Amino acid sequence: MEINGIIEQANDLAVAYNLQFVEIDRTDSVVKLRLLIDNELFIQIYGNAEKEKLNLTLVFKNSRLYGYDFEGGKYHFHPFDNPDDHLFINDLKSIESFVLESLKYLYEKGLL
Repeated sequence: MEINGIIEQANDLAVAYNLQFVEIDRTDSVVKLRLLIDNELFIQIYGNAEKEKLNLTLVFKNSRLYGYDFEGGKYHFHPFDNPDDHLFINDLKSIESFVLESLKYLYEKGLL
């Protein structure tokens, strides 16, 4: 997982879905980005190349609505219906799949 690849994917998705791309932090091995829908609603992307970690989170009013994380050597996700749950899985979603699922959910809930 390369930092430049994460940035490029996120930027391409921002352009494709009319989201605002914001780079919060970047080093040689870590990046934190946001794809803003509005001031209180965004998709946060955190990548750490050294730890091979990619965390994806849909945030509304500073609370997680949905997410995929890699912690303690295991992938898990936080489902839409109960974002505090940790459900373990074998593989992480791609950035594109996560963004599309998040936008679909927001549209279905009338938040877009």
